[in-house]
Amino acid sequence: MLGGELVAPDTPVAGVIFAPATGLGDRDGNDTDVGFAPLAQIAAGLAGRRIASLRSEGRGVGRSGGEFVGPQAALDDFVALVELAAGRFAELGGRPVLLGHAIGCTLAAVAASRLGPERLRGVVLIAPPISPVSELMGFRSEASKAMAALPPADQWQALARVQAEYGRRKSFLPAGMQIRVPLLAVQGERDWVFPPAESARLASQVDGAVRLLLSGLDHWLVRADGWRSPTENLTADLPVDPQAVRAIADWIAALP
Repeated sequence: MLGGELVAPDTPVAGVIFAPATGLGDRDGNDTDVGFAPLAQIAAGLAGRRIASLRSEGRGVGRSGGEFVGPQAALDDFVALVELAAGRFAELGGRPVLLGHAIGCTLAAVAASRLGPERLRGVVLIAPPISPVSELMGFRSEASKAMAALPPADQWQALARVQAEYGRRKSFLPAGMQIRVPLLAVQGERDWVFPPAESARLASQVDGAVRLLLSGLDHWLVRADGWRSPTENLTADLPVDPQAVRAIADWIAALP
C-alpha cells in the first residue's frame, strides 16, 4: 500500500499530484541530503493559493508498505495512482496537474506523455534532468568542488563558468517524450546539482512550454547566499522561496 497525504484547501481552484522522487526520497522531498521538506513546503504554499495537492511515496519508502522497487515499477505505480485519484480530483479543481522535482520529473514527464490532455491539465517540472546520470554527477561534483574552494562572493561566478561549460556539451540526450499537455519548466539560476541548460533543452522540445529561470534560487528553489555542503543541507529551516511557489501557482491557476 502506498502512503500519501492529501492537502485540500476550501474551494480549490486546481489540483496537483506530486511525483515521488525515485530512490529513497519521501513525500516531503527528504532523502539522504535534504532535510527541510521542500515538497511539503511547496504543497503548503500551493494550498495558500487554493490549489489542492496529493503527495505520495514509492513502495518500501517512508510510510508506504511493501518492498522498494525499481524505476519501471515505480512508474507503473505512479500512473495507476494518478488514474485512481482522477475521480477525487474532479472535485478538487478538475483534471490534475502533475508536479515533479529533480529525478521525480522523470516520473511526471513519462506519466504526462502516457495520460495526455484527456486526463491531465498540465505538468510542472522543477529542475528537470534529461542528460545521462554520469553527466549530471560530473556537473554536481565539478560545481561543488569549484564553489567550495571560494568565499561566497566568488562562488557564483565559478558556478556560472561550470554551468556554461556543461551547457555547451553535445552529450545531452533529447527528452524522447511526446508531452501533449502544457508544461512549465522551473529552475533556480544558482542550481549546482543540475545545470540550467537541462530545463532550457527540455522546454525547447515541447511545443508551447514555458520556462522560468529564477534569479538567486538554487536546486530546491531556496534563495542561496552560498554553496551548501550535503551536511549543511540537512538543516530544517531552509525556506523554499514563496515567490517561486507563487509563480508556479499562478501558472497552474491560469490553465484552461
